[in-house]
Amino acid sequence: MQVSAAPFYVFLVAVCLVYWVTAGSRRLRLGILAAANVFFLAHFSLVYLALPLCATADFFIGLGLGRVQQKATRRLLVGVSLVVNVGVLATLKTLPLITASRWQWLVPLSLSFYCFQSLTYTIDLYLGEMQPTRSLLTYLSGALFFPSITAGPIPRMRTLLPQLDRPFNLTSDTAGQALLLIGTGLVKKLLIADYLANNLVNRVFDTPTLYSSSEILIAVYGYALQLYFDFSGYTDIARGAALLLGIDLPENFRRPYLSVNVAEFWRRWHITFSEWLRDYLFDFFPKRRKYPVASYSYAFLLTFMVGGLWHGISWNFLIWGLLHGLALGVVFAWKRQRAIPSPAIWTKLLGAIITFNFVCFAWIFFRASTLDNAMAILRGLGALTWSLGNITPEFAAVLLLAAILHSLPERWFQSASTLAARAPFWVQGAAVAALILIIQTLAGRGSAPFVYGNF
Repeated sequence: MQVSAAPFYVFLVAVCLVYWVTAGSRRLRLGILAAANVFFLAHFSLVYLALPLCATADFFIGLGLGRVQQKATRRLLVGVSLVVNVGVLATLKTLPLITASRWQWLVPLSLSFYCFQSLTYTIDLYLGEMQPTRSLLTYLSGALFFPSITAGPIPRMRTLLPQLDRPFNLTSDTAGQALLLIGTGLVKKLLIADYLANNLVNRVFDTPTLYSSSEILIAVYGYALQLYFDFSGYTDIARGAALLLGIDLPENFRRPYLSVNVAEFWRRWHITFSEWLRDYLFDFFPKRRKYPVASYSYAFLLTFMVGGLWHGISWNFLIWGLLHGLALGVVFAWKRQRAIPSPAIWTKLLGAIITFNFVCFAWIFFRASTLDNAMAILRGLGALTWSLGNITPEFAAVLLLAAILHSLPERWFQSASTLAARAPFWVQGAAVAALILIIQTLAGRGSAPFVYGNF
């Protein structure tokens, strides 16, 4: 999925200006946001103009769930919502396979994030976790919220809709945080993620036989950091844009590659996705007290099989999901057998090294274009050849910088956000505009598509 940088930011500025001008009228403000959502989707393809109809269906299903008490009817209603949303998702995932990509240009977005977000509304209503909104305008503004619809994060509708209904108030602190998030996201994406991809990662994964084992290993590590900075960069931009519209989206990353086991990794990586899998899938699988390790491992496996296929219908994503499901089962069994309240520092360090390398191993299947491509990467690693001829000093420097930036304490960002908030708003805006121009100049070839926009 390609979102051209300059047009998007012009669009964002225009939406924000009109939104702020109309902030005094809730109905007018939400009307502007709903129209912006539809325009944003339509610029990818006019096919997406049908999406508001799906969202409207969920809105009326929600009203029904709010009124009806009979279990059979409630199950029917939530079942219809599941069929609609999963049907949309399955259609957009399988269409490129069925048509051999001839019609993929017509539906460039798979809308996985939209479907998962919409299901949080009807399922939460079915479980009695929230009350339905009575305003279709509010629902369309939230369900189709353009900053997060293409690549997350995945907000819960029960937390998103109340924010849309409350009076709009943009403080200098919030504006400073928003602009800092946008600027940080641009640096992550254009100066780090795209550089790593263009200067080694893509070439190695395209033709692994041309590279030594050491270069392939560095490319795999490079992809791990590329994916993090690409995806978290988009999340930062989405969260910053949302803050300018008065919406606080959930964070999605907390230094995931410092995790000491795979379970912790999924509490730090793509947090809204892993929480969705836990709350709406994993928790519904039966667990047997008599055989906890077996039943939990089975549930982990099934959950992450679905999580893998959510990214795309392929053996690679299925294997990636199976690997993580198996690893979570191993962690669960290990913790039950060897509970360690406070592991030693060396144990944590060893756990972090093992976890990072396991995650990178699984990323090979995630990144490879085909299963044969993944096996070629693994054969290249297994050859144990040594050469660093294709690793430039500039690439090594950016890779090291990426590793350092990933590991910085979170409180540093909070301190930077506080400093940014002290500057006048026009200074903040001018700084971000200058940053965009500088990045566009340094990036040279422009922005590559966001990786998770394809899912």
